[in-house]
Amino acid sequence: MTYDIGSDGGEAGRETDAVARYAILGPVRAARGTDELDLGPPKRLALFALLVLRAPGPLTLSEAIDVLWDDEPPASAANVVHRHIGALRRTLEPQLRSRSDARHLVRAADGYRLLVETSNSDLLHFRDLCAQARLAVRAGDPARAAHRFVEALRLWRGPVVADGSLVCRHPVFTAVGHEFVAVVKEASDVVLTAAPALTEDLLTALRQALDGHPFDEAVHARVIAALAATGRQAEALRQFDGIRRRLADELGVDPGPELRAAQQHLSQRRLTAPVKGPADPVPAAPAPSQLPADCVSFVGRRSALDRLLELLPLEGESPAPPITAAICGMAGVGKTTLAVHVAHLAAARCPGGQVYVDLRGHHASQAPLDPGEAMRTVLEALGIETVPAQPGTAALGSAYRRALAGRRLLLVLDDARDSEQVRPLLPTTPGCLTIVTSRRRLEGLAVTDNARVVRLDPMTRRESLELLERRLGADRLRGERAAAEEIVEVCGGLPLTLAVAGTRALLQPAFSLASLAARLQDGRGSLAALSTRDVRTDVRSAFTASYQALSPSAASLFRLLSLHPARDITAPAAASLAGTGVRDTHSDIAELTDHHLLAELVPGRYTCHGLLRSFAAELSSRCDPAGVRSAARARMVEHYLYSADAATALLTPHRRALILPPPRPGVRPAQFHDRAQAAEWIIAERHVLPSLVEDMGLLPGGETFRRQLCSTLRTFTHRVDR
Repeated sequence: MTYDIGSDGGEAGRETDAVARYAILGPVRAARGTDELDLGPPKRLALFALLVLRAPGPLTLSEAIDVLWDDEPPASAANVVHRHIGALRRTLEPQLRSRSDARHLVRAADGYRLLVETSNSDLLHFRDLCAQARLAVRAGDPARAAHRFVEALRLWRGPVVADGSLVCRHPVFTAVGHEFVAVVKEASDVVLTAAPALTEDLLTALRQALDGHPFDEAVHARVIAALAATGRQAEALRQFDGIRRRLADELGVDPGPELRAAQQHLSQRRLTAPVKGPADPVPAAPAPSQLPADCVSFVGRRSALDRLLELLPLEGESPAPPITAAICGMAGVGKTTLAVHVAHLAAARCPGGQVYVDLRGHHASQAPLDPGEAMRTVLEALGIETVPAQPGTAALGSAYRRALAGRRLLLVLDDARDSEQVRPLLPTTPGCLTIVTSRRRLEGLAVTDNARVVRLDPMTRRESLELLERRLGADRLRGERAAAEEIVEVCGGLPLTLAVAGTRALLQPAFSLASLAARLQDGRGSLAALSTRDVRTDVRSAFTASYQALSPSAASLFRLLSLHPARDITAPAAASLAGTGVRDTHSDIAELTDHHLLAELVPGRYTCHGLLRSFAAELSSRCDPAGVRSAARARMVEHYLYSADAATALLTPHRRALILPPPRPGVRPAQFHDRAQAAEWIIAERHVLPSLVEDMGLLPGGETFRRQLCSTLRTFTHRVDR
């Protein structure tokens, strides 16, 4: 591929500026005309790659130093960069007399700039072609989009800066590699449907992506689909078997839903692809069977399972009205696993087929699936050509309802963003079953569509131990029961974190469970001990997707709740902590409970899961200034101090030892109408108040607060002991 620059018009520069090309999508290269330019030693080569990466924007001196030296840079680092810049100028413009006349590599107030256009740089050209492809998709021209995507993918000659440069593994360059993988996936979804003739080019790019990301299941799934589309069923099956074995042998995990769906689709193609003669009639499309594989380590969940299975009609009964079951809960609690398990149990009662759709409501990198696109996914699974209408139009909705009429279909809608995303997809045919999962409460579906909402809580201690036993074996747990219980406690009953911990134990069979438990305990209070490099299995990434869906005020309250000394809190205490009105705080709390970042397990008291509290603490330390956190702590202390004083005034007015000044703005003390309410508050908060006394020394005026609260605590202790 050539990237041309026309002459700038000057006679002296005509020879040097005729044609220039810069490339970093593979070995770093620079050429002028037909001549390859010698970019010099490794440090200079790496600096040039950085300039191409940032072009046409600036490369600051500080960034150049940070990237070029892995460890502590020498005192001469800035001078070294300046010398390499001068050498690169001379390489790019041999006849340059003064750097002020430079037309390629220039000094600016914000750093150094390599002045390039799209036609000069393979990276810029790649991004421009991808932008053109996305515009074509939005314009309803997928065939043109497919050609643009493939043209972009052909620009890649190997890993970024792959010729031994010192910085090839630095995050600024590996991020470009991730960009390539994302585009390969995006291109696959367009090419396989709109331009099958380009499938071989697509396969080349997919295999390039796997070279650097051998465990990316989404890429493997698309390789399988591409091989199947070109008739290479056996090779596609070998592809699946190969990655399945590697996942099991090297990571100790099973294939994920996307890879399992690709394998099941492949198996369906093999079963329904008989050799036809010229006169053979075209068979009707078979009932789809798209459910991801059931989880082999599924355990527990007896209560939720019973509630879901009792919705199903008995075998032999006439078709019941359509049923919608919504499984809701916090990130990582196992909603998808339960939904797929129930779907497998119910599949025989839905002869119209089983369709699985990932709605991507909380996907780490992709936007939620538009309801119209979800309709098209279901129609394609049923073997029905969709009408030529934009997603969400009345024509598409009519085609969807006609296609589902008379079918007893099982539809799994995974990871719904909200009720509105789901409503257009719900079948109305008797006998249909829809299972929805979401991090939201989906109360709206219960109101308008008679959905049965099942809240999925974290696993019990017994279920968690059983899950670990399924993954590690009974013998290993029997030998280290106490360590297994420690692991379970740190994981907080989340199947996601239990699976991560179990996988680490599987990968190191010679290590004791006690050593794993010790590492997890060392990281307690943070998510570092349970974090992974895979966005699909990283608990911090899962929580982040829920947090990013919040309004600013609810997000602020969520962060500040980590400052509270106990897991549960009342609305007035939360209002004081945030410094907002009780009505606004109730609204924020309702939003947090809707996203399952808080739970109301006891009326009027809101609880945050321990791992979510750790996540909130990380966010607060990073996002909230020290002054904001200090003021929130002071308001929280005053809330309990003035609430305790109000309770004392009702219960033992003769024991009040101190007269308090008015509370600071934003403090919302609890209000008690009678002695019974005051006594209930004392009992509910008796574990919080001593914790506040211990932390008060860190606050301005904390010693005064401490004396006042200690006096009230003595009254409380006397009252509770009686």
